[in-house]
Amino acid sequence: MLALKKSFAVELQPVAPFSFKLTVRKPAGWWWSTPNEVFRDETLWTTARLEGKLLGLKLRSAGTLLKPKISLEVYSKILLKDEEKSRITDTVKRALRIDEDINDFYNMAKNDDILIEIIQDLRGMRTTSWPELFPALILALTLQMAPWKRSSQMMDLLIKNYGEDVNFDGKTIRHWPSPRKVAASSVEELRRKAKLGYRAKNLASVAQELSKGFPSMDELYLMDLMDPEQAKKKLMTLRGIGEYSADIITPRMGFPLDVWSAKIFNILFFKEEPESPRTAIPVLKETAERRWGKWSGDVFVYVLNDLPKISKRIGVDLTKL
Repeated sequence: MLALKKSFAVELQPVAPFSFKLTVRKPAGWWWSTPNEVFRDETLWTTARLEGKLLGLKLRSAGTLLKPKISLEVYSKILLKDEEKSRITDTVKRALRIDEDINDFYNMAKNDDILIEIIQDLRGMRTTSWPELFPALILALTLQMAPWKRSSQMMDLLIKNYGEDVNFDGKTIRHWPSPRKVAASSVEELRRKAKLGYRAKNLASVAQELSKGFPSMDELYLMDLMDPEQAKKKLMTLRGIGEYSADIITPRMGFPLDVWSAKIFNILFFKEEPESPRTAIPVLKETAERRWGKWSGDVFVYVLNDLPKISKRIGVDLTKL
């Protein structure tokens, strides 16, 4: 077990409106950094591998929706240099998107008949990105061609067999595997221990590429700022990462339609289920781009996190499609 000590603390001031709880603990149940993180009394204890080090992060809401503040404490095994502290803080700010003004999104959404009530339900929620890359790739690879129960099983087994326990501030959290640890394992072992099936070859290849050197999530974010397609194309050079997976991983989320979500958006756009969800995806992506442009990824996350309330309003249970 890796025991960490408090290294530094800083106060972050997100652009309002900002809901800490909705941002780090999405209504649909999504975690921010690891499935084993702890959230209690507006405080989140989680872990992330940043600057090549496994860190403990304690974030506490210290403000309100319109006057938000976040107290950030970082725990480390060794002393961190000032430049490392600065980069870690910037990564947390980037991953929580606290410096982004989402009022333009709300101004667009308040005139959209699909979104007008959704933005009231989830006001202040940010569409977060991952602090680090490898866990996002694990999620994307295990989601492929599998129901959620099966994906969860694979991720849980990977964390159980290859993850690392981190202790800080009285909490013990098991973090995702490192790329190097997975790269050092055989495909057969990954397939057996994590029940990955064909995905074992893809995960082993991805881990090896990251171990040799691949852009970090922060570097992909800078690519995305220069050209929204650049980060996506870079991710798609990895084995097993196609357009759908890249849309999930990119720092500013794309519009990652699969068969299930295609049914949802076809009903929202055209008031009916598609005859063939998979063949409907190109039309749905084009419709979303025309309607919402750069905010399509935010819309995707907002819709999926408000399905129970949307279902009641339209009289169709979107959670059971």
